[in-house]
Amino acid sequence: MDEYFAAMPVTNATVLCVGGITRAEAEGAMEDGVQVDGTGYYLFLANEASPERPIEILAKVVSDAAAARLAQLFELRAA
Repeated sequence: MDEYFAAMPVTNATVLCVGGITRAEAEGAMEDGVQVDGTGYYLFLANEASPERPIEILAKVVSDAAAARLAQLFELRAA
C-alpha cells in the first residue's frame, strides 16, 4: 500500500493530502468519532500548526486507481 501520496498547500500551515495514514492517526480519528479502518488511501488535511491534531480525515479514497488519479491532479495543480 502507500504507493500514492501527494500534497497540495491550502494555507501556510495546512496541506491537502492523498495517501495512507498511520495506525496512530486512524486511532486518533476513531477517538474523534470518525469511522476509519486505517487501510487504503485517504483524503486528509495535515496541519503543521496543530500538533495535537496533526490530520483531519475528509474521505476514504475508494480505490487504488482513484488515489492515483487524485495524486496526478495534485501534481498538475502544483506545477
